[in-house]
Amino acid sequence: MINKRFSKLGTLTLCTVFALTGINTVEQILSLDGREAGHYNRVLAQTSDEQLNRRVYQKASPAVVTVKTETGHGSGFVISQDGLILTNAHVIKPPPRSEEEAKTYKPSQFPQVVTVVFSDGRKLSADVMGFGKGGLDLAILKIHRQQNLRTLALAAPGSAKVGDRVFALGTPLDAKFEGTFTQGNITRIDPGDGEIQHNAVIMGGNSGGPLLNSQGQVIGVNTSGIGKLNTGMNFSIPVSQVQSFIVAARKKDVSPVSTLFTRTQEPSIRTITLNGQVINGSLSKGDRILKDGSFADVYQFQGKKGQQVVIEMTSQKINPVLSLYQVVESAEGEQITPIAENDDKGPGDFNAQITATLPADGVFLIMANSLDRGEIGDYSLRANAQP
Repeated sequence: MINKRFSKLGTLTLCTVFALTGINTVEQILSLDGREAGHYNRVLAQTSDEQLNRRVYQKASPAVVTVKTETGHGSGFVISQDGLILTNAHVIKPPPRSEEEAKTYKPSQFPQVVTVVFSDGRKLSADVMGFGKGGLDLAILKIHRQQNLRTLALAAPGSAKVGDRVFALGTPLDAKFEGTFTQGNITRIDPGDGEIQHNAVIMGGNSGGPLLNSQGQVIGVNTSGIGKLNTGMNFSIPVSQVQSFIVAARKKDVSPVSTLFTRTQEPSIRTITLNGQVINGSLSKGDRILKDGSFADVYQFQGKKGQQVVIEMTSQKINPVLSLYQVVESAEGEQITPIAENDDKGPGDFNAQITATLPADGVFLIMANSLDRGEIGDYSLRANAQP
C-alpha cells in the first residue's frame, strides 16, 4: 500500500512542477519577438491543417475504389455496406469521341460487369445496375455477398459554400496512382443546377470519385475539368443530384443504358450577322462531334473581301475555342479553308477571340467548340465587321 501522506505530497509536488513549467512556457512565449511568435503560430496552424487532412484521408480512403473496365478506368466510392458503389456514367460507357464514332455509337453496348479495386488491394467484381436519366453522368454498381463494407456519408444538400475547403480522392491517369489525395476550395456554385466548381487537382481517372468536405462527407462527384493540364477549374455533380439518383437506384428507377449521348436530328448550320448582336448558344450532347471529341456548333455569314471581322466567344461553363473558315467553290466541289483559330483571348482569359481580314467575297463558317472532349455548357457569341 502506498503511504497516503507521500501520495498527497507527490501530487502536490507534481502539480507545482507542472505549474512552474506552465509559467515558464508562457513567459517564453510572451518573450518571443514578433518573428518567432509568428513562426510559432504558423507551426500550430500547419499542424492543425495536417491533422485535418489526415483525418479526412483516413476516414475516406477505405471506401474509395478504382473502377476498371476493358477500355480504361475511373474512380468510385461505396455508399452502402452491402456493396452499392457510385461512379460516373462515362467511366462505364464513354460518349462518342468523333462524328464518325457517333454514327455507330450504341448506348446498349457497355460492360455488364466491371472490376473494383479497394485501397487494401482487394479486387471484386461489380454488376452495372443502371445509369442516370436525362443525361445525368452517374452510374450505380453492385458488389454481391457483402455486408460490412466501409462507406462514405453524404453531406446535407446545400451545405457546401463558396470558399469551403474540399478534398478529392481517386485514381488519376494510371491505376498505379490509386488513392491520390488533393485539396482545394470551392470557387463557384452554379445557381441553376448547383454544380460545384473547385480547384482541387483532378485529372483523367478521377471521374466518379468523391469530392469531400472537412468532415469527410461527400458533397459531390468529380466529373470533369477544363484544360488538358489542370487549370484549377474542375466540376462536380452536387450531392443533391447524387442523393436523388441513389433514391431512384434503390427503387430501380434508373436507365438501363447511358443517357449521356442521344442524337435526335442532324445538327444545323445557323446564320449569324456581323452587327455585334449577341447570340446565346449551348454545347450539348447530341451536337456534332469533332475528331478531338469536343461538341461543336457551326455558324455561317456572308463576307466581303477586305472586311475586318472580330468574333468573340465567352463562357463560364466551358473553355471556348473559335475557328474561322472560308467556303471555296472549285471544280471538285466546296472546299473548307482555315483562316484563323483561337482558344485563349489573353493571359488568364480562357474566352476566345478572332480578329481577321477576309481574303475574298463569299461564305464563311464559324466553328464554336470547347478545348476538351465532352464539355457541355452555355456560351455567348457575337461577330462585328468593319467595312
